[in-house]
Amino acid sequence: MALEWEEELGSGMEKAPDLDRENRPLPLVTSDFVKESFSQILSLHEEIVASKDAQIQQLREENHFLKESLLSVQKLYDEDRELLNLLKKEIFDLQEELEFTRRKYKMMWNQAIENYAKK
Repeated sequence: MALEWEEELGSGMEKAPDLDRENRPLPLVTSDFVKESFSQILSLHEEIVASKDAQIQQLREENHFLKESLLSVQKLYDEDRELLNLLKKEIFDLQEELEFTRRKYKMMWNQAIENYAKK
């Protein structure tokens, strides 16, 4: 029984040469085909590495641009903060001057009213 199975398996293997689905013989793999395949794979690999390097360079440039932009915005923010502090100081000084002027005119009008009342 085991011999029959081996004979069937052996005979089946002999009858089926390398055929594709449409019963055509498959081409033999030659060393030229292997070399060409490897060269294409290496070429694709080099293209991928080159595009990766280009993308890294582009990201570095973008990072540099964003860094410069951030520094510029930060500088503008600092200038605006200084200007805001200066304007606050000016407003405070003007409020003090206005209060002084109000007191001065109040005293002058009080004195004018007293002088008018005496007459």
